[in-house]
Amino acid sequence: MIQINFRKLLPFLTPIIFLYIIISLGWKTSINTFINVVILIGMILILSFFHFFILFEKKLDKGYKSMIFLSFFVFIPSLLFSMVKIFFSSHEKITDVRGVLLTSLTIYILIRITYFMRKIYVKINNPIFIFITSFVFLSFLGSLFLMLPSSTVKKISFIDALFTSTSAVCVTGLGVLDTSKDFTYLGKVIILTLIELGGLGILTVTSFFSYFFRDGFSFREGVYISNFLNTKTTNNVLFLAVKVVLLTLIVEMVGALLIYLSIKNERNIIEFDSPLFFSIFHSISAFCNGGFSTLNKGLYSESVRFNYLFQFIIACLLILGGIGFNILFNFFTYIWLTLKKYFYKIFKDEYFRCPVHIFTLNTKIVLFTTFSLLFFGTIFYYISEYHYSLSEHSSIFGKCIISFFSSATSRTAGFQVLNMEKWTPLTILFTIFLMWIGASPASTGGGIKTSTFALALMNIISLSIGKDRLEIQKKEISSKSVRLAFAIIILSLIIIYISIFIILFLDPKKDILSISFEAFSAFSTVGLSLGITPNLSNGSKLVLITLMLLGRIGVFNIMIGLLKRNRINSSYYYQYPQGNILIN
Repeated sequence: MIQINFRKLLPFLTPIIFLYIIISLGWKTSINTFINVVILIGMILILSFFHFFILFEKKLDKGYKSMIFLSFFVFIPSLLFSMVKIFFSSHEKITDVRGVLLTSLTIYILIRITYFMRKIYVKINNPIFIFITSFVFLSFLGSLFLMLPSSTVKKISFIDALFTSTSAVCVTGLGVLDTSKDFTYLGKVIILTLIELGGLGILTVTSFFSYFFRDGFSFREGVYISNFLNTKTTNNVLFLAVKVVLLTLIVEMVGALLIYLSIKNERNIIEFDSPLFFSIFHSISAFCNGGFSTLNKGLYSESVRFNYLFQFIIACLLILGGIGFNILFNFFTYIWLTLKKYFYKIFKDEYFRCPVHIFTLNTKIVLFTTFSLLFFGTIFYYISEYHYSLSEHSSIFGKCIISFFSSATSRTAGFQVLNMEKWTPLTILFTIFLMWIGASPASTGGGIKTSTFALALMNIISLSIGKDRLEIQKKEISSKSVRLAFAIIILSLIIIYISIFIILFLDPKKDILSISFEAFSAFSTVGLSLGITPNLSNGSKLVLITLMLLGRIGVFNIMIGLLKRNRINSSYYYQYPQGNILIN
């Protein structure tokens, strides 16, 4: 009987704890730090007590029992750490204990949300709808957190908070506020968390936790999660989510270490933050293609403007984050099999036979398109800006690195390393083109995607030479893929054009080239700006917010979620007579 009461009380305790976390973080209370730590320990002790007794209840489904066990496992290390710190340290040195306790409670809330999300998976028949609402909900939730008094230096409006939150969730980087000056340390941590959740996708993160719910998953849930991760198979889809999260964390940790090493010898490189936080922030922001920086002028700040090693590391993180997780896994598989082949040959004197097709056709197209755009983009920026914004870099090596960085960031993230006020109209138009193409599918970047652009271009060439079918490396590309590519291109241009029209109507005094630049940047979730965004009206800001959400979620995903009906495709049972339409 007691066990049943514990289980019934637990759902009421969760929102209370969530509210206390918000109050504890958001408002500067008069509660002493030591008393605050004692309250947090008391909460975790009560929760641990409840979870411990619930675990012995027999009539529990496996998913719920796994959630209870995982939550209990999260509490124990934080309790042990807190007890040791309190007994062996003075009361004035237990601030970090509060951080550990709040972190464990936050992870607990995330685990509870994960369990709740799994229940939603199997009740809603539209996975795209879940995908859309997760981004919209996260944007609104993030804006509420950013409006907390402890998140900002001074009070900000809801529109500015929503804009910043959406920009972080959609990993764009467009800003109406100065991240370095207008946000406190807590505000920067909130922005960084939103970038991480937005880059991975909240549903990927919840799927990561779902992997530890050892009850398996239903076929429907597998289909939904495979939709979120952009994979065609439902086999081991939860393990794929785990691999995505772990790969992200590993790359970000390595990136943070390399950034830390690249700035350790410079005393004035950090304006407001510690070198460690600076490194972590920019590593996550770069890999997730967020484009946010804690520096006053972004990466154009004097402290890092000529640090070419730092900029090269950031550029590599941008490329890795924007090339797509499927491509990265395919590439790592190739490296692993190659090393295994040579290991067998050298140490075992055996021949290890690799699979015939390690690199898929998708991987080849994405890699070729990505590196072609990087190569020609680097050459273009070097030539077009040699006597303009690149003139402040005296060495050829520096000009090459900056050109390479500009080519990478123009398609994926909003880091600026050049004085964009000196850009020629030709450079602006070329940057708009790169932003429109964007990153690769199943990545943290936006745009119409490299594969979409490549398919459309190759189809034009195929039609020009008289072929009725698109064939690449002795493989025929399905007509559905070709039609989808052209539909995405047309839809993106229509939406961007309408947005430019509305912004020009709301802010008629703004330059049309600058408005077009901001619109393409928002839709492609790039984040580069010519500086007009903070001065736009609230209506224009809402248009850019909508563009960022449309670009991150995908216009076709929204149309499918709203218009598609679960019905059998009737095209297999009848066919209408063909109608010819004159073109050209």
